[in-house]
Amino acid sequence: MVARERLRRLTRSIRFSAYWMIAPAVLLVVAFTLYPYIYAIWSSIRVTSPLLPPAFAGLKNYEAVITSIYFLRSVKRTLIFTAASVPITVLLGLLTASLLNRRFIGDIALRALVLLPWAIPISISGVIWRGFFNGGWGALNALLYMAGIIPKYIGWLTTPNLATLVVITVQVWTQFPFATVLILAAMQAIPEELYEAAAIDGAGLLQRFFYVTLPSIRAMLAIVIIFEVLMGLTAFDLTYALTGGGPGTATTLISYFTYAESFKMLNFGNGAALAVILAAVSLIMILAILQLIPKGALIGGEEG
Repeated sequence: MVARERLRRLTRSIRFSAYWMIAPAVLLVVAFTLYPYIYAIWSSIRVTSPLLPPAFAGLKNYEAVITSIYFLRSVKRTLIFTAASVPITVLLGLLTASLLNRRFIGDIALRALVLLPWAIPISISGVIWRGFFNGGWGALNALLYMAGIIPKYIGWLTTPNLATLVVITVQVWTQFPFATVLILAAMQAIPEELYEAAAIDGAGLLQRFFYVTLPSIRAMLAIVIIFEVLMGLTAFDLTYALTGGGPGTATTLISYFTYAESFKMLNFGNGAALAVILAAVSLIMILAILQLIPKGALIGGEEG
């Protein structure tokens, strides 16, 4: 009985110490994650504007933004933007990681070069590419014109469809290096014995890729897809620096619409409602993606 009581006290002491050790991390999560969410929800049901006195609004802010034609347009553009950029980013990251997973002369330098777009802040990338695609003096128009490919300069950023294509292209350029790094790390963790066994069984290069590499990195692919979906749904700084949401509202994604509603229209209640809606949609899409992933993929288990 005495030994059992001592064991209980020791267990309680260890548990108490563990709580104290994780307390700082929990407080940081609450301070920088949970509190902003709660404050956003609270602001979304109130009239919050420097132009109007604060008051309880209930769901009127949500009704106002959901019924707005600009909201529907921004949601459509965001979904198109995400649906186009995510598969290209993941596929390009997978192909680049497959190339970098092999040893060759200059492979280290190439890996550093691949990381360069990701190392540049997205807002800076937007400014750089805005100069490249500028319709009046941009480098792309100058190169195409001098090569005789185009008879006159093209308004890449002033034509709605072209501006959308440019934003998607730059989004892929800024995101695929990170996807490459994650996928490459997963590839390098695959035991070489699996490839040797597959080769002994007569598997060719493509067969080894589809039957050894892909099943071994599916957990990382799931993580990359989820991350890129979030980046697509919440993309703001790129469109802000590259197109300013234009021409017109052609590249006004939901995150940029949230910014405009809050800081241009000074309607923080509507902006908070949009932020809550965006967070909810992001969560739903993440859960949907997780449901599509085979059971055990994230923990390396077998499919059910």
